[in-house]
Amino acid sequence: MYIAFLDESGDHNLKIIDNTYPVFCLAACIVDFNYYNQVIEKEVDELKIKHFGTREIILRSYDIRKQKGQFSSLVDINKRSSFYEELDELMVKLDYKVIAAVINKEKLKNSYSVPSDPYDLCFIFILERICMYLGRENNTAIIRMESREGHNDKILAKDYEEFKNKGNNMIPAEEVRKKLIDLSFNQKSQNINGHQMADLVAYPIGTKVFNPKQQNKAFEVIESKLHTKPGTKQYLNYGLKVFP
Repeated sequence: MYIAFLDESGDHNLKIIDNTYPVFCLAACIVDFNYYNQVIEKEVDELKIKHFGTREIILRSYDIRKQKGQFSSLVDINKRSSFYEELDELMVKLDYKVIAAVINKEKLKNSYSVPSDPYDLCFIFILERICMYLGRENNTAIIRMESREGHNDKILAKDYEEFKNKGNNMIPAEEVRKKLIDLSFNQKSQNINGHQMADLVAYPIGTKVFNPKQQNKAFEVIESKLHTKPGTKQYLNYGLKVFP
């Protein structure tokens, strides 16, 4: 059994679009259930304790980049370099796969008279590809979302149930029900390392899609973790869905 931890980068608002980051990215880190509990939890906690003196710190991409709050110590270039180096090493070392979906919000608005919500679109794209990743064997997954406002959680829960009940033209409902066995929502304050990994990969992926020529070392670190077409290195439309 696998766990898929989901988190986002950017906002899904189509009314006001930030031209400096006009995309919405939802990313999933997929890990074996036992491996997550026995290895990932321990190793991420050890990294936190080594660099910040406690495991009670939440790795958040934005705060780390801006050296805000509990990450203010990273204004020291030596501490920042050491932390980044070990974080990159850990993200490469750990065994997980990434499936992400990125929406170009301006293109979405211009392509549809009544565009769907970017969060809903990305969520379904990722559920589809998780089912594909699990394959035809008896692999199953539980989905763990980071909670947003209660109203939005209810919308995603409805999307999930409709996908399980109806499937779509890519995945039949019977196959979905075999593969996806549970959905739950967790608060950021619960300090769940799987969600923090998803947060850390979402921004580099969103940035890569928005500005592919920009230097993006973080994306280079996690690129090999993107799910690919079997037997190839092609991750577009497998581990990464870009829409429209």
